[in-house]
Amino acid sequence: MAISGYASIDRHVASYLSHLGPVNAQAVMLDNGGAVGNVTFGRYSTIIKPVGIPTSAPVSHTPTMYTVQAGENLAAIASKFHVTASDIRWSNGELFNSDSVLPGQQLLIPPTPGVVVAVKAGDTLQSLANTYHVDAATIADYNRFRDVQLAVGTLVVIPGGVGPNFPAPPAPAVYVGSYGSFHLTLGAPVGKYPATGFPYGWCTWYVATRRPVPWRGNAIDWYGNAAAMGYPVGSQPRVGAIMVDRESLIGLGHVAYVETVYPDGSWLISEMDYGMWGVTDQRTIRPGQLGSLLIGFIYG
Repeated sequence: MAISGYASIDRHVASYLSHLGPVNAQAVMLDNGGAVGNVTFGRYSTIIKPVGIPTSAPVSHTPTMYTVQAGENLAAIASKFHVTASDIRWSNGELFNSDSVLPGQQLLIPPTPGVVVAVKAGDTLQSLANTYHVDAATIADYNRFRDVQLAVGTLVVIPGGVGPNFPAPPAPAVYVGSYGSFHLTLGAPVGKYPATGFPYGWCTWYVATRRPVPWRGNAIDWYGNAAAMGYPVGSQPRVGAIMVDRESLIGLGHVAYVETVYPDGSWLISEMDYGMWGVTDQRTIRPGQLGSLLIGFIYG
């Protein structure tokens, strides 16, 4: 006889059965009430104390769609969700070749260490298990699948899944320009802002896509123009700051966006039109390397 919720057994049960009283799973007699586990019974087997009810929310098995915030990198996001940066990269195809993320970018985050994949035509539980080095039953159990046939487009969480090796980052080239030698890597992420008032291809256009720039003028004027509008400025690099310097053969100055500041004081910048018009790159600058060419940094 099964007992569920607060339901009670009919008190008018035939006399030839009622003398037995309720019987627990181990056949223990409870004539005048008692307890079985965490369930308390009164007379006539009425439950007077319910089975314990969990107070914490059940763990979600559903992936999260997360929007990257300003100043975040992939490692910080992974730490926030208790997964690895590799888990996120495997779950988002656009990150396979690079771990760079931009503010406003949307990422699919697995609910547990592993991989999230969208089912493609021809995928099966076994093929996904083989690809990501797990057992097919693990995938079926975690996703609570009742049908082994997977519908195209279904998001499947593969707990403990491991994807293919990521390509090695390109080795930085040593660029020897008019103002010194720098380790330079071609390519840099373009931002989401419209860069209104700045023509494409120049350093000012690029930086104005990375963060709002309400002032105008050539790059060499930005430091003073920003300060005049109340923006904080200074001599030390910070993540998200604009670097302003005099690296220009025609006297217009140069601006770049600070991506990272390293423990040794050097900093990584993203820029456009440093080596060639319309081409983006990243380079690392050591403290003192620019000398008097460095005007300063715009914060805020």
